[in-house]
Amino acid sequence: MYEELIASLPDHGQYLKRIAYGGPVAHTQDVLSALVFAHQKSVPFENYDICELKQPITLGIEHLFDKVVVRRRGGYCFELNAIFGSLLTSLGFAVWPVLARIYRGSEGEQPMPPSHRVNLVCLDGQKYFTDVGFGGPMPAGALLLEENTIQEARGVRYRFAKRPHHRWTLFRINDENEESPMIGFTEAPSEAVDFITPNYYTSTQPESMFVRTRLANIRFDDGFASIGNGQFHLVRADRDSTSAIESKEHEFSLLREYFGISL
Repeated sequence: MYEELIASLPDHGQYLKRIAYGGPVAHTQDVLSALVFAHQKSVPFENYDICELKQPITLGIEHLFDKVVVRRRGGYCFELNAIFGSLLTSLGFAVWPVLARIYRGSEGEQPMPPSHRVNLVCLDGQKYFTDVGFGGPMPAGALLLEENTIQEARGVRYRFAKRPHHRWTLFRINDENEESPMIGFTEAPSEAVDFITPNYYTSTQPESMFVRTRLANIRFDDGFASIGNGQFHLVRADRDSTSAIESKEHEFSLLREYFGISL
């Protein structure tokens, strides 16, 4: 009944071209980080199927391959981390998905329902965290799942903290050494069908931010571009600007120019 969720990737060579990756595919942290960053630069985080096109979000691998690779669209966590996990599997990585929750504010506040997907990868007996579907704050590489070690991914620092009952929290550290909790998860593998219900909730319910807010984010070597709350934010080596989106035509032109999305 759910075979499409665990189908094999149709063509990993075409996928690698989509993310402009022509490097080695050895099973190392450096290669894994390079694949993560290449994906974040080429495939935008975006929810326009939900907000603009009013289409259901389907998690079958062949459907996601058509959307992301063939039609060169983006997606959100349940889509992007699903298809990226399929790519890693096709390249021979030992990878498994986990259901996670997003923290907004302090970790001690009332938690959000689990509404995020990440992938864990095992290399030489060590586990690594990867995420290509969170948007701006996600690490631009693979992070070793190790307690209290400060790790850097392209200039941004992160730390994992262990919690009771085999839980982990990922913190982002800013320039003032202040830590903000981002994602909570366990190492226990999830099944592909476990994401059907949270995907349905986040993509259909009126209280979901993905239903209420049009979002897009993509990385560059020297910055990023994002759309959210009616504003366009662009950060490059020589500029940092935020401007209001004046119309739907203006928004669609930004999507084409910066995110490679044609609706």
